[in-house]
This record gives sequence, structure tokens and C-alpha cells, in this order.
Amino acid sequence: MLVVGAGGLVGGALAALPGVIGLPRGALDITDRAAVEAALDRLGPAALINAAAQARVDAADQDPLGAEAINALAPGALAAACARRGLRCVHLSTDYALNGPEEPGLRLDEAWPADPRSVYAATKRRGEEAALAEGAVVVRVQWVYAPTGASFLARCLAALREGQRLRLVTDQVGSPTPVSLLAPALLRCALGGPGGLFHLACGGEATPYQWVQAAADLAGLPFQAEATTRAALGGAFRPARSCLASDRFAQAFGLRLPEWRPALAEALSIRGRSAQTP
Repeated sequence: MLVVGAGGLVGGALAALPGVIGLPRGALDITDRAAVEAALDRLGPAALINAAAQARVDAADQDPLGAEAINALAPGALAAACARRGLRCVHLSTDYALNGPEEPGLRLDEAWPADPRSVYAATKRRGEEAALAEGAVVVRVQWVYAPTGASFLARCLAALREGQRLRLVTDQVGSPTPVSLLAPALLRCALGGPGGLFHLACGGEATPYQWVQAAADLAGLPFQAEATTRAALGGAFRPARSCLASDRFAQAFGLRLPEWRPALAEALSIRGRSAQTP
């Protein structure tokens, strides 16, 4: 199994799994089509997972051409290169391609109309379409995190440990999903099965405020935060509600991720056990 974009959160977690070769951007630039073709011929993988992306939502507004190259154009070329070799290609996309109404409990399935409203979301949507046109599998994920490293949650927990006060949004709703559960599920998808578009996320829903508060409670950290809104923080558009319904993935691959709260508890306990390992 070959994973490109292995320098990122999801790609790195995938690359740590048995039987997976991970290539970060420094080892393979997915916008270089000749390099992609050469890497596939040299490594001869059974399948490819594209975890590479320009995922900095605000930065995409400042560099739309760069976001277009990585998020919109490269996925189709990757999928086409895999198709010519008879390889299964799994391309990762984002809940930000959607924008659901603010209805509590509503989860968006694969038939929900795409409504990307930022450069990041629009380029990711075009990448979805290009990859699907070449026969790839597209999996939308959302609010992916690890308790350490550079993820949103990890940065928040680090700030709380230092006694800082956070500003956390209360009018955006999603389904926090730990990468420790997401990566094995994506690997199962890459090993075989039906194609098309899938959603994959934990169950339940939370605002960023609720999510970080729950994590702080579990970690035994004092929670100091000011409630704010998406508009007050500025930056690129974020959907108010984008909770993904993962029923199609569960039916196709026999795996459903748990609710976000027990998943969070497990992710933090894994981090705690790792920290105690000599």
C-alpha cells in the first residue's frame, strides 16, 4: 500500500500501519505527474491512498493557484495513473465541500448537494470530481485530530496546559474523529470493495467549544475559554453544520466509527499510555 501526503496528520497515521509505504511531499510531489508515474512503477503498490492536500483553509484564499494544483488537479492525475495500472486509488476529501442547514441532529449523506464556499472547499470539490471520473474511491472525512502534534485539538490542549485562555466557536457543528480510528478504516477501504463516494466520521456532534471542553475534562486540565462565533474569528468560510452520515461506508466495509465522546476518551487514553511507556 502506498500513501502519498505522509507528512500530514492522516498520511502519517496511515504510514505507521503495517504493510504501508508513506511518501511525504519531500519524497513525492503529487503535482509532478512524471514523478508520480515513476514512483508507481518503481514501488509497484497494490493500491494508493492520496492523503496529500493544501488543507490550511485560510491560506488557500491567499494562494488559490497552489490550492488548485494540489487539491483540484493532482487527484485526477493520480487516479488516472492508478487506473492505467489497475490499482485501486482512494482519495481523501473534506466535509467542507458541504454546507448543511442548522438543524440539530441532521447528518449529511453522500447524496447531499455539494456547496463549497471557500477556495479550499471549492478546490477539494473539483478534486473529488476529477478522481471519481477516473474511477477512484473518494472518502470525505471531518474534524480529524490527534491528542498530540499539530492538530487543532492538540494545539488547544497545549495552550490550556500553559494556562492560556482560548476563543472557541459555538455556532459550528461537526463530528470530531480521531486519526487513530480513521486510519485503519481507510486502510480497509483501500484493500478492496465498492467504489464511489463515501463519508467517514464518528457519530454524534459537537461544537469546537464542546469538543475542547470535553477533552480538557478528560485530560484533567483547567478549561479557560471564551465563547465566540465563526464570523467574529474571521478568515475563510466554514460550514455551520457538516456532520457526515457514514452509513454507506459501514454497509460497504463492515465498519462504523463510534460516537465522538468515547472515541475522544480512547484517543486520550492512548496518548496517556504512550507517554508512560519507557
